Order: sequence, then structure tokens, then C-alpha cells
Amino acid sequence: MKKGLVLLTFFLSATVALSGCGKKEETRSKVESKAPKPITELAHENNLPQGHPPINNQLPPGHPPMGAEKELAAMHSGKKLTKFNRPINIPEEVVKTWKYATVKIIDKTTGKAVKTEKVTKGAEIKYDGLDIKILYIVPHLVLDQGYTSGSNEPNNPAILIEVKSNGKVIYAGPIYQKFPTMYNINHPKYELRLAGISKS
Repeated sequence: MKKGLVLLTFFLSATVALSGCGKKEETRSKVESKAPKPITELAHENNLPQGHPPINNQLPPGHPPMGAEKELAAMHSGKKLTKFNRPINIPEEVVKTWKYATVKIIDKTTGKAVKTEKVTKGAEIKYDGLDIKILYIVPHLVLDQGYTSGSNEPNNPAILIEVKSNGKVIYAGPIYQKFPTMYNINHPKYELRLAGISKS
């Protein structure tokens, strides 16, 4: 009788132990399935977190396509440009629509505007030996085999200018409203700012 009782107790203990192990294994597999996936796997599934930099050329949801905003490609260091190295091809509709640009000449030492002018295409601003010619007013400047406008909306306003200092060309290129320090004139005292563009 005692032997039967001992065997029954042993059998019940073993059954409980085995069923407990099964539950631990089941819990572990549930935890593992909820564990975050490696970022490389997410990149492969094109499921990166929003704002995450691309991995293997995969972009997170909502990220603007790389290369779609060609104005970013145009933003090379341009402080020593003295001639346009690409063709200028601004659509006629854009030229007719955007007629005015407000340009400021900034004193680098004070950071203040010493001259502000609202100008049209072809106008010249003269100040302290500087001669700034406004070649084009562009609402959405992009670099696509040359300078052009990506649309007729003010998504990336800029002006294309030629600047002379005491008769010598010191700069020929764009001045961006949103990126004022990306391109600018190569001058010891002054720099330019595009305050805005308008249709009237």
C-alpha cells in the first residue's frame, strides 16, 4: 500500500513538473515572439520606425524619397562661384508669375541689414562698391541638368544673381531664402539675404 502511495505521489509530482516546464516553454516562446525585430529585418520588410535613417536604401514610412527633392543636391558649397556652371532653364510661366524679390544686404560685423530692396528680374542693387544683378526669381529652385524650378509654388524660394565688387565678378549663383548660408557672396564685409519673393 505504501509502495503504491509513493509511486502515485512520484507520478503526480512528475506530471506537475512536466506540465510546469511546458508552461515555461510556452511563456518563453510568447516573450520571444513579442521581442523587437532586428533593425536589419525591419529594413528588409520596409518597416523602419518613422524618422529612422535608411538602411540598405530602405526608407521609413513617410520619409521623403531620396533624390526627390533635387534642391538638396544643388546645395554644394557655393561661396566661390564666379560663373554658372550649369544651364539656367526657368519655365516662362514661373518667370511671369513671380515678379518680385526682397533682398537684404547684411553687414557681417553687426548682423544688421544696411540696405533692403524689393526688386524685379533684371534689376540691379548698388551699395558700397557692390553691384548685384537679379537674373531670375525662382519659387522652387532645383538642380536638374541645370537650374530650374520644380514647381510654380514657393517650396524653395531663391534668386539667381551675379555680383560684382568694384567691377569684378565675385559671385554668380543662387541665394536661397531657407538656406541663407549655404550659398552667398565671397565678400569680407557683406552677405546677402533673400527675405522673400512675391507675385505682386
